[in-house]
Amino acid sequence: MKLSNLKYLRKLVPGTIFIFFGVPCYQYMAGDLLNIDESIGFVIKGYGVVLAIIIGSFLECVKIRKLINSKTHQKINNNIKSKLIENGLTELKTEAEIDAVKSSKQLMHIFYHLIDNDESLKEKSKLVRDNGLIWTSTIDIAIIGCFYSWLYFILIIFFGANGLLVSAGLMIGLIGLISGALLHPRAVSEHIALGDEQIDFIVTNHKNTLQNKITGLFN
Repeated sequence: MKLSNLKYLRKLVPGTIFIFFGVPCYQYMAGDLLNIDESIGFVIKGYGVVLAIIIGSFLECVKIRKLINSKTHQKINNNIKSKLIENGLTELKTEAEIDAVKSSKQLMHIFYHLIDNDESLKEKSKLVRDNGLIWTSTIDIAIIGCFYSWLYFILIIFFGANGLLVSAGLMIGLIGLISGALLHPRAVSEHIALGDEQIDFIVTNHKNTLQNKITGLFN
């Protein structure tokens, strides 16, 4: 997957999820004026895509996903940094010196530089981006699912236990729970595994370059 496609889909996917999860609410508010086929038809038309992009862009600006994903993102990056240090450091350094380098962005700059200068690593990075979309989409589903399950719960309190609202709230809440508790951790584990594969390739084919660059960070 190209980086430009990944950025586009990271707006389209949450926007589309937001619209689909809102269809039962939209249908309930519209009453007999709409049926479910008409509601879904609204989403799949051209202007539905535009609306999804707008909503997705807004959600990205709010940075809720980034905030909630920060721990797993840090976990993924820390694994890469640790492996780079482990395989690239040739001199004995203090823990404080190593921690100082790890806390900077320099190690990730080295990692991306090595990827950008090797065609095989570029191909591997496409798999990372594919999984990256799953990684962010699963947390998008969890966040939006949580929002809508609470929204339907509030609507039930104010308007009564309507069958549509109850079933939609329970189903969306369950989908969000499964996505956040089961699918997202699996995507994180896969992302770490793909990062390890990239490190293994770098160590096998560019170890001298890696060692020179890592050593340079401490001089």
